[in-house]
Amino acid sequence: MSLRDKLARLDTSSPREMEEGNPGEEWIAQIEHELQIRTIRDKRSFFLLKENSYPVFTDSAVLALQEEGFELGKLHHLCPEIDNQSINLRDAIFIDTETTGLSGGTGTYAFLVGIGHIELDHIVVRQYLLPDFPSEWLMLEHLESIFQGFKYTVSFNGKAFDLPLLKTRYVLNRQESILEDMLHVDVLHAARRLWKQRLPACDLQSLARHILDVHRIEDVPGDLIPQLYFEFMRKRQAFLLRNVLEHNFHDIVNMVLITARMGRICAEPFTELTEADDLYSYARYLYKNGRFSEAMAVSDHLTAQFGTGNRWFSRARYLSAMSMKKLGDKSASKRELQQLFDRNVFHPTVVEELAKVLEHQDKDYELALSVVDGGLSWLGDIRQLSPRSPLLKYIAPLKHRRSRLERKKTTAAAKDNGPRKA
Repeated sequence: MSLRDKLARLDTSSPREMEEGNPGEEWIAQIEHELQIRTIRDKRSFFLLKENSYPVFTDSAVLALQEEGFELGKLHHLCPEIDNQSINLRDAIFIDTETTGLSGGTGTYAFLVGIGHIELDHIVVRQYLLPDFPSEWLMLEHLESIFQGFKYTVSFNGKAFDLPLLKTRYVLNRQESILEDMLHVDVLHAARRLWKQRLPACDLQSLARHILDVHRIEDVPGDLIPQLYFEFMRKRQAFLLRNVLEHNFHDIVNMVLITARMGRICAEPFTELTEADDLYSYARYLYKNGRFSEAMAVSDHLTAQFGTGNRWFSRARYLSAMSMKKLGDKSASKRELQQLFDRNVFHPTVVEELAKVLEHQDKDYELALSVVDGGLSWLGDIRQLSPRSPLLKYIAPLKHRRSRLERKKTTAAAKDNGPRKA
């Protein structure tokens, strides 16, 4: 029976409401026992805190970082928000929330806030569970005392959801928070930059399965979590949240492990990246962010490692050619482009770049015309095979370039054949 069916069969009767501020010692003892959780009280408010740890002494990335003092010296290659600085993994607090809805706004509460940090050979995870909305202020106060001990926050899609939500909750409770000033790293975007080409999805569960080789069995679906929480508030049945706590715990742990893996990839891309798709994605992102030397090195490694038969070979060589151009080595760039063209790579970007070099650098309009004609002929074949191909958008620019080359060729010939002085 699925979890949805089990929820549907729950008795719809509601237990006697608890007196505000007095949850009932019997119920507290029961939930503490069933969830292995403890109660934090202040005045008439309380929340629940579960503390656990996860050993990571078998994780190769964490062990390698441990030898370096957990310093992530090159993570900024994937996470530009770090702004070229080195960060230490021990200074980062990892945050994942479970909420009463996914729409955000002032009516959405973070009823479970999971935070984690790394200590030597294990990950410490604390989970703050809100049993009733009026006690939110106390939970946020305790969380703030933890945040004060760290320099960075790390999340998975938290830039768009978790962090803005928590900041809003602090504002609505008239509490100040250091979250406003802490540097935040969202590893979802970095994950997409690395693995989007190869993986069917880049959600945390997919990354755990394909990158960490961690397979979660009977994990609670995320869209059911708000419903489970409201059932818990209505019935006060602790078992309803057992799987939610487990889900949140593994999200925190996997987030730490994925971040550690990314740190190792940035430091040692040639040994850590073994898939051509990932190498190309990384090289392409480095190029887009102006790291031309690193982009060229990764592209060269890809083509040397996987050879001409790999589907990324032509694109990797083009990336190397463009990196050479950006670094000022125009002759090497031209050589790479010419080799691609000689391999019958007529992609419009290759054709256009090679034609530019021949036109502006070599003034060889005849050869530039033959390159453009090769590209237009290839696009003509593409149009017959796939009339809606996005590549067809290059036809007009190449035709425009061809017309200009014809004019320049005619002008140059006229000068050469014009009257000469005696």
